[in-house]
Amino acid sequence: HFKLDSTVIFVNGIPLAVIECKSPVARETGMGDAMAQLIRYQKEIPALFRTNQVLLGTNLFGAKYGVIGTDHDGFHEWKAKPEEKLPDLSKHSTIIEMRKLDLLEDTDLPHSPAQQDVTIAALFNKRNFLDIIRNFTVFESGEGKVKKKICRYQQFFAVQKLAARVLTEKEKKGIIWHWQGSGKSLTMLFAALKLRREEAKLKNPYFLVVTDRRDLDKQISGTFHDCGFPNPVRAESGQDLYKMLSEGVGRTIMTTVQKFRTPLDNPLSTADNIIVLTDEAHRTQYGNFAFNLRKALPNAAFFAFTGTPLDKTGRNTYKLFSPSGENYMHRYGIMEAEADGATKPIKYMSRLPSLHLVGGSIDALLFGMFPDKDKKELAKIRKQYASMEVLSGAPQRIERVAMDIVEHYHQAIRPNGLKAMIVAKSRAAADLYKKAMDKLVPPEFSAVVMTTNDREDPEDWKQKYFLSSRDEEIIKERFKDPKDSLSFLIVCDKLLTGFDAPVLQAMYLDQRLIEHNLLQAVARTNRVYPCKNYGLIVDYVGIGSELATALKKFSAEDLAGLFHTDDVERELKQLALHHKLSMKFFAGISFDEEPRTIIQKCLEVLRPPTIRGDFDKAYRDMVKSMDFLMPDLRVEPFFRDFKFLGAIREGAKNLYRDERLKSEDLSAKVEALIHAHIAAEKIEELLKPITITAPDFAQQLEAKGSDKAKAVHLEYALRDTLHSAAAENPAFYGTLQKQLEDVIVANSKERHDDAELLLSLMQIKEAEDHKDEAAKKLGLAGGKEFAFFGLIDRCEDLPALKKEDRAALAKEVITLIEDRAVAEWDEREDIQKEMRREIKRLLRRKGCDEDKLPALTRELIELAQQWVKR
Repeated sequence: HFKLDSTVIFVNGIPLAVIECKSPVARETGMGDAMAQLIRYQKEIPALFRTNQVLLGTNLFGAKYGVIGTDHDGFHEWKAKPEEKLPDLSKHSTIIEMRKLDLLEDTDLPHSPAQQDVTIAALFNKRNFLDIIRNFTVFESGEGKVKKKICRYQQFFAVQKLAARVLTEKEKKGIIWHWQGSGKSLTMLFAALKLRREEAKLKNPYFLVVTDRRDLDKQISGTFHDCGFPNPVRAESGQDLYKMLSEGVGRTIMTTVQKFRTPLDNPLSTADNIIVLTDEAHRTQYGNFAFNLRKALPNAAFFAFTGTPLDKTGRNTYKLFSPSGENYMHRYGIMEAEADGATKPIKYMSRLPSLHLVGGSIDALLFGMFPDKDKKELAKIRKQYASMEVLSGAPQRIERVAMDIVEHYHQAIRPNGLKAMIVAKSRAAADLYKKAMDKLVPPEFSAVVMTTNDREDPEDWKQKYFLSSRDEEIIKERFKDPKDSLSFLIVCDKLLTGFDAPVLQAMYLDQRLIEHNLLQAVARTNRVYPCKNYGLIVDYVGIGSELATALKKFSAEDLAGLFHTDDVERELKQLALHHKLSMKFFAGISFDEEPRTIIQKCLEVLRPPTIRGDFDKAYRDMVKSMDFLMPDLRVEPFFRDFKFLGAIREGAKNLYRDERLKSEDLSAKVEALIHAHIAAEKIEELLKPITITAPDFAQQLEAKGSDKAKAVHLEYALRDTLHSAAAENPAFYGTLQKQLEDVIVANSKERHDDAELLLSLMQIKEAEDHKDEAAKKLGLAGGKEFAFFGLIDRCEDLPALKKEDRAALAKEVITLIEDRAVAEWDEREDIQKEMRREIKRLLRRKGCDEDKLPALTRELIELAQQWVKR
């Protein structure tokens, strides 16, 4: 059985939440430890999590919640609403005590509530907790998996406001702006789930979801379907919609705006339990649809969802969808989404400025395209290109850009297993890009997605680029698959909105975009994905020079957090800062010594888990900067230290078995650099973890050098092995764990020399080595019998039994369990109950004290369950 140092929340006796609390002293590392422990508990104590709804890891300063089955990235913060009043962190009783002990400086304390208090007050408020379980938790199926999902705080607050408008307020309308990629479709789903259950007030309401494109229609209906909501039906016409609205209640209907371009003479329905959810209602495609739709459904509630902010000219949208004086019913902007990890930041980079189309002249562009031509030759070429428009699509320019795209992609994007999109200004340009790319990479590496025209298009375009709906779907699915070789999508006026591919990192932009089109296009790159630290816009058209003009219709507040045209220069400054913070941990250690010596000294510095966690955070920040900037030559001054710090981190991960320092948390590009550096410095053996059960254990240990280094490596190797094996033989390995802790505590008090400490550790290792011999002496066959013997042998209430008798009793218990075992018995309480009853009878006959029977019997059954899982 397991000792669980956690808080469990019960509702009517059912364990619905587990809270793992860590010390606030471990300010940076505590959260990672808490989440790792919650993830590990699910494997070790699965029965506790069968009814679990919420997991929470906290260390006072930080708190993140998640659900079963999620990884570290699936845990999120809950933010307080501005109107919520909670005490400042400085007034928290724990903080007051920490300040008395000089564990905190006043400058470390923000004037805000503790994140732990914010999260617990919100999530575990009785009404909120039950509401989240009922209406904001779903199971999404897809790709052969089922994934549990829980709302983020912005989704919860938005839906609560929407529900209040529908149920209690006179003006049943509002606009919800949540930045692209932050879960807008799920917010719609949560709203539908919550309102669908308001049976008494809404009498099984209708939901009408209106989009302006069939692909969005499909995306939203797919979210509803995958999460178990009754699959929406599609209304293909106004007449079709009228029929659906008149046939019973409770339907969820999908339709497109185009069905409402023509005003209707009479309302489709006068029902007051119709809830209309429109997507991207600001777009010009909507035209007068809202007026027509309101006339068709005069008593319906209307809510507009948008992934980009409304511009300053969007007064009609506000008038139609917002109560007087209100802009947004709920807002979740770019900065909030990035800070919460709901989306990735978008970075900007300009390349080949001599080929930019915006802000330059034809002469400058010609010189950039043909740098080897003299003035006379350039004058001749200029006659072929009468305008910048014609010049922008010149094959020579597109070939130059394509070469640069491939070079950048292979250096910066492909090593992390990510993909890219090329945005062409015209269909002719898309065709030229495809031809240029096919010369540089295999043809299957790229695909064109654009509209085709049967009447006007060249015959070869029809053959190469015509795509049925199914063909286009196959290309999109191939692109989303990280294992598929399709790495580039070449697009023209398609897939720049609504296309959701988390594996997409880089958008190579060779088309001038403005306003909503620009915001929606660049947001394709901001989805969260492993090894993806940012989305990237690579500008070949020169949009950076007029970014302020392109987005002038939006307020500065709404655009806060969008990319900057000087992102590269900003990141270089950040790199210098992150380098300084990473190196400060090893102040006093000369990096000019022999690599082996440096690493051993640095690993000793990182022995305390809190120091290790702080270093890891600083180094990860440095990784993010390097990942964005490489292969920029300006990172060269930091390169040597960066690689060496990576080797130290790798060594700390292996030595201390620290699951927070996972290699997959770094980009693959960076990881490859670190491993190449380790190989070049010939320090692989120094950094490798040792395995105490390996045949070459002696050689592994010898490679670590000094007795001090050997003792540290052996200590952590023993910790790892004993912990891993304890579930299958708790008595034997528990004894060794106790011996190990005694040795470490004694050494910390008495400061034995390194050789003496190493000898004590080797004695524990040798005891583990000889466990099979110990079992054999007792007549026990294998580890299972030895494990059962261990539990029985440590029982003090069997004094009459000799060692041999206890060994025989262990065999009897195993036989008793195996005789009653059926398929999946470890999950069946009725079978376990019978086993416990028979084991108790057997132990009574052997003289076991009645008071000790329940505990020993439970331990024996739990041990048998562990062996079933092997």
